[in-house]
Amino acid sequence: EELLIDFCKIISEHSGANLAEAMWNTLELYGLKDRIMGVVCDNATNNDTLLESLEKRCADEEIHSSCKKAWICCLPHIVHLS
Repeated sequence: EELLIDFCKIISEHSGANLAEAMWNTLELYGLKDRIMGVVCDNATNNDTLLESLEKRCADEEIHSSCKKAWICCLPHIVHLS
């Protein structure tokens, strides 16, 4: 089952750190920080930083998660970017 839980406007630069901040706030709001199973995104460079930032936040809160291993590449986005 799929459910969109948030769609927030990023006012500042779409850097991985800013995207991670927005995503973390949503995970925190809904009590989902320790339930990350996968992150679907394209292969843009800022997504590398996004996943590294999420993994660091998890480690800081002693949540075992390998966000880089949970990366699920979205093929249509990758094809569109190429």
